[in-house]
Amino acid sequence: MRPEIMEGILRHIQAIHGTERVKLLEIAPGHAKLSVEVLPDTLNFYGNAHGGFLFSLCDIASGMSAYALERTNVTQCSSINFLRAVNTGTIYVEANAIHKGRKTTVNQVTISDEKEQLLVTAAFTMFMGDAI
Repeated sequence: MRPEIMEGILRHIQAIHGTERVKLLEIAPGHAKLSVEVLPDTLNFYGNAHGGFLFSLCDIASGMSAYALERTNVTQCSSINFLRAVNTGTIYVEANAIHKGRKTTVNQVTISDEKEQLLVTAAFTMFMGDAI
């Protein structure tokens, strides 16, 4: 992968508080896998990972997988389902393109825990911009 593409991909991680701990595990055109440790600064009032934090992780992974297609992109539409709470440990966020069109890419995004339990499932439509 070209260095400027990898630099752009890594910039996605720096967008939201708490994401400085995100580790990029895998990246390929239309695919990204990240890990992050859930710590107290990402918990909500009830002691679980904040839904906004989990959503942001999905959005970051989706953007990275689309950016790896060597096109700028922004989120056009998204939907998320929170299936199970998490309050500690490492979580894994994986985005995979299930449709690549001329102007949009649709990504299926999941978050799972260390036991491979599904915590979150989401769909993101990314509006594709200019070639990088």
